[in-house]
Amino acid sequence: MDNRFYFGFNTSEERKKRRKAELYSMSEQVSTFFWDEAPQHGLEMREGQQDMSFEIVDALINDQHFAIEAGVGIGKSFGYLVPVLLYSKRMNKPVIIATSTIALQEQLWRDVHTVMPLLGLNRDVILAKGQTHYLCNKRADEYMCDPKADPPDALKEGIQQGYEERKDFPEVLPQGVWDKVNVQRFSMKNCGSCEKKCKYYKVRAALKLTDGVVLCNQDFLTQHVMKLRRGQDGLINAAADLLVVDEAHNLDDKVRSATTERFGQGMLFGMIKSAFYELRSSDQSSVSKEKREAESAIISFYNCLKAQVQKQINDAEQDMRYADRFFFDQNGSAVELLTEMNAAIHNLSSSIQIYSSMDFRNNRSFAASDDLDAVSESLSELLDRIDDMLIWIEQHGSNTELVYCPKNTREIVSRLYFNGDERTILTSATLTNATSGSLEEQYSYFISNTGFPAGDRGCLSEPKPSPYPYDEHAMIYYCDDLPHPTREHEAFIEKGVERLLEILSISNGKALVLFTAKTDMEEVYSILSEKNLPYKILMQQPGSSQDKVLNEFKEDTNSVLLGTGAYWEGISIEGKSLSNVIIFRLPFPVPDPIIEYKCSVAKDALMDVRVPEMIIKLKQGIGRLIRNFTDTGIVCIIDRRLRDEPPERYHDITWDSLPIKNRTSSLDELRKFYEGLPSPRNDDTNGSLFGNIEQPPKKRQSENGGVSCCTMKICTKKNNI
Repeated sequence: MDNRFYFGFNTSEERKKRRKAELYSMSEQVSTFFWDEAPQHGLEMREGQQDMSFEIVDALINDQHFAIEAGVGIGKSFGYLVPVLLYSKRMNKPVIIATSTIALQEQLWRDVHTVMPLLGLNRDVILAKGQTHYLCNKRADEYMCDPKADPPDALKEGIQQGYEERKDFPEVLPQGVWDKVNVQRFSMKNCGSCEKKCKYYKVRAALKLTDGVVLCNQDFLTQHVMKLRRGQDGLINAAADLLVVDEAHNLDDKVRSATTERFGQGMLFGMIKSAFYELRSSDQSSVSKEKREAESAIISFYNCLKAQVQKQINDAEQDMRYADRFFFDQNGSAVELLTEMNAAIHNLSSSIQIYSSMDFRNNRSFAASDDLDAVSESLSELLDRIDDMLIWIEQHGSNTELVYCPKNTREIVSRLYFNGDERTILTSATLTNATSGSLEEQYSYFISNTGFPAGDRGCLSEPKPSPYPYDEHAMIYYCDDLPHPTREHEAFIEKGVERLLEILSISNGKALVLFTAKTDMEEVYSILSEKNLPYKILMQQPGSSQDKVLNEFKEDTNSVLLGTGAYWEGISIEGKSLSNVIIFRLPFPVPDPIIEYKCSVAKDALMDVRVPEMIIKLKQGIGRLIRNFTDTGIVCIIDRRLRDEPPERYHDITWDSLPIKNRTSSLDELRKFYEGLPSPRNDDTNGSLFGNIEQPPKKRQSENGGVSCCTMKICTKKNNI
């Protein structure tokens, strides 16, 4: 029955009954698709994939949130797309799928358009990238007309061709130029004049009306649900009551980022300058004194921050030199200087607001004045709630930033994603930090970071292991004889590079070397570049040039690529070009205000925070090696802390968590294993989008007449439902 034309009693209980009936009927469709229709299309299911789909339906029937670790290769995107797309059609509601990166968004775009025809569906699909990926026609016109600017040909030609997104323009277009012409401060109200020619405006308008599929990033989804919780209109059609968060191990970081404020000295000076020049020339002299006082207070405060950073670099242990974030010391003069800076900015903002209110020219913009006023409000809130805030310092070149966010990120994630009318599906290949104990214990770090409501309101799934033949196709080498990587850092670098060269000789290059610190990466790159090696040494590059380096690595089969940061989880290279993943020291988190705060509220800082962080990132790094059923190779951990004797406290839990059980500390054994491997190919032998599984479980009839699956009962039983 079409609910839109139901004229009977429409009580809450009636609506729940009809919803549950629709979901039971949908479960039949899911079962029929996997067991009957998919094989007719020549598709073979991957192990765990259909179980994942059935469990999602089960969670929806039970009105639960759902979390699942889905190993690399089970086809998790298809596993959730089948029930989610059917849900959107049956409920006639939009669904939102959020990922961590643009690459994953674009992959999902392709996946959705592959699955829909198989299901006989035709839903609208909107790919909503972040605003900075779109061209702002107004800013582009201003830049092109600026006599001081020198627009490159790549920009001119792209605009003439009608390009609207960053990906359309050539890679040679400098990122600094793109930042001058992209969308920076979008507003449906203020950008209305560009409605007909701005692609981002069209996307944002379509999001409000769609009843189809929205593909966005986790930042955008977080902003949407934040607005809903405040009682405001969201960024997406509010009828969407099913959310999917892919790569959900990043969710607490993304929510923290969405609630983070940051102010740099250059940024504040720029705001003051812009707000000052919004005034009439005759009024500028009236606020010159307040402007000088504000700038002087800003300089004093940021000089204090720079001194704190330098002191931490000088005084701290070796690891501190790797830090992206530095600690904010509230015990000295910093808070007093912050208070004085805020007062000076507030005085300037108030004066500018007074004079701008006297300017009655209709075409005059005072956006910068409003921004300066907002800065003052934000800093005042920080000072009022300073004990509830997590504050730190970041340094980017010569620029220093004050950064802060609420301490209670866990409570914020829980309120946004688990306390509304929506139901949330969370998935990733790395959600668990242990392989034994109850499901709550296996997912304990994820639960502690997000407040996931395991129990009646939330279903934790049995982790679905990767179907790839890891132990036949891969081996882990680990060291037991190197200097300690932090306590003996210089000796570790020297001996670590020697061991790295021995390992590279086994695979003749073909290696991705992962670092936890940019400084380590650059130091090792410098050493390797001076040697006459038989393979090219490449290093991760910032910004848009990254694709060029990755393509060069793929094409030059024997090359070696050094990377950090996003390379631990953000790249997928199949075939023999990547036959050796080298972990250049275990990825324990470096000293960091966020990590230290988590440690301060944990019972056991090492085992409850540092080790889970390390294990999750280590699993991500190791996951770069085997990307299909024919990939083969070795993983090498250049770090003695996983040695067998004497074992560290985290020895067993770390090894048990890794997908590759085949391991050795002998280079000779490693070489013998590598030389005996079959040559990897660049294709998946299954020839199937879904993969391979031996035999699907038998159907059984549920009490309500719908088709169910044994895995559903396992899921609910584990959670005492």
